[in-house]
Amino acid sequence: MPKRVDHDVRRGEIARAALRLCVGEGLASVTIGRVAAEAAISKGLVQHYFPTKEALLQLAATLQRRDIESAVAAAVQPDVPPRTALRQVLLALVGLGTEQILAGHAFLASTAANPQLHRLYREGSSAATAAIARLVTEARSSAADAEAEARILLGVAGSLADARMLGEISHDSAIAVLDLQLNRLLKG
Repeated sequence: MPKRVDHDVRRGEIARAALRLCVGEGLASVTIGRVAAEAAISKGLVQHYFPTKEALLQLAATLQRRDIESAVAAAVQPDVPPRTALRQVLLALVGLGTEQILAGHAFLASTAANPQLHRLYREGSSAATAAIARLVTEARSSAADAEAEARILLGVAGSLADARMLGEISHDSAIAVLDLQLNRLLKG
């Protein structure tokens, strides 16, 4: 009996192999041949699922975005006050793993030359900013400067995640800095 293949699962496995290469060696290392070797399949099979490298990177970046969204969603407990939810979201971003951070930076660096990745990255950034701005508005009971404050908080969280990944700051110190910023914003 022929083996049944779930094509969506296979596409995901191939895209995850591309992500592993991206994290380990950068986007330049993501070639059809290298992805095939990483996924332990033939180059022809990679090309069957992804006719272009751009299509492969598009799915890899989409999976990367979904992973981050899932990590953030999992960190937020239901039915908590907006301030607590805001803190939980930002802590999830600060706590991202090295792989997620490195892949995110690699995709960001490639957005200038890849319009599809540029669009995907901007959509993710806009969605994150809107979600944080909504939480800021709810936590302060005011929409004044909520989008600007959301961008500041996302910048702080991203910077802290990078510093933590590089070993410049401990996780506990990153949390203390984040709490300081939240206390300044929310006055207490």
